[in-house]
Amino acid sequence: RTASTLTTGSASSVQMINGGQDCNVFWQVGSSATLGTATTFVGNILALTSITLQTGATLSGRALAQTGTVTLASNTVSVCSLLPPPVSIPPTVSTGFSPASVSAGATSTLTLTFFNSNPTAAAMSSVHVHTLPAGLVFAPVPDASTTCSGAGTITAVAGGTALTLGAGLSVPASGSCTVTVNLLAPGSYVSVIPAAWLQTSHGTNANPATATLTVIPVVPAALPGLGKSFNPAIVSVGVATTLTITLSNANAALATLTAGLVDNLPGGMVVAPVPNASTTCGGGSVIAVAGASTVTLSSGSTIPINGSCVVTVNVVAWGQGSMVNTLPAGALQTSNGNNGTASSATLIVSSVVGVPTLSEWLMGALAILLVAIGLSSLRRPGHRAR
Repeated sequence: RTASTLTTGSASSVQMINGGQDCNVFWQVGSSATLGTATTFVGNILALTSITLQTGATLSGRALAQTGTVTLASNTVSVCSLLPPPVSIPPTVSTGFSPASVSAGATSTLTLTFFNSNPTAAAMSSVHVHTLPAGLVFAPVPDASTTCSGAGTITAVAGGTALTLGAGLSVPASGSCTVTVNLLAPGSYVSVIPAAWLQTSHGTNANPATATLTVIPVVPAALPGLGKSFNPAIVSVGVATTLTITLSNANAALATLTAGLVDNLPGGMVVAPVPNASTTCGGGSVIAVAGASTVTLSSGSTIPINGSCVVTVNVVAWGQGSMVNTLPAGALQTSNGNNGTASSATLIVSSVVGVPTLSEWLMGALAILLVAIGLSSLRRPGHRAR
């Protein structure tokens, strides 16, 4: 109430706080009212004489002059309406794991998300504790954090099971915020946030929230395998045969050689003058020098998923008998482990075709000698040919 005039300064304003409404404001003016340029005014003006709204002034309410005029100059006047009293909307909660499926002993991140649909922030009114399911613990580096505002703190101790949210945290108006923490997962678990767990200035959550973490047992990688063969497996001295080394991988991941696979040929066997060395192993190369006693598949070669590849090279033997070519256990070193057992192949080497051995030459000479003795006896005196 003013006894005489009501005058506002340029760009002044009336602000409503604490739930007050425009329609509940009345100005009783003893004479005239003047709203300055660009004034933002609220309420019902009841003036005895005149009311003047200068350029750009706005009014939410009414301008009622009893004996004078109401003068407008490029103004906006809106009739107020009573708003229903504000109603707090209870917050909601969700929870989840990322990733939701991990190998045993791996780390997953638990996230709690709080939603607030009110036009004002939802302040947490007490300490909140979320206890992990039995057997699930915080990772060695929990890395607990939050996007919620306020002075409250987040506590999660490595190896512990209780996630603590301090009072004073706040969920923003018409928004959300999260709390995250790393977990160590030795098994499969369901995380549950019950109804009425989140207590805020706008009430408690009505919805429970659950999340399931699935832990997949770690299956040890199958060890790679080796196989060897000669084709043909029986040759003469100095005749080339093809040595084949087969590398196998029974895993769902490539097996990459972490070191070169070296095959030491047995004594008397060397790489043929025309090695014709090759491999079907991915990204690999074969080192096989004519006359050398080793064959090498390069490091970095790969054995296909659930499959095999081969190394082939021509070799010759310069001695007779059985020659055993062996790759020992551990010779094949890969990203999926090493071969657990040795692999061998036997090559039978006979004499050169068409050239008699020493024993064959001696037996032939003996036969010739016996024939000569027999013929000589037929020619002695007293014997007549019949």
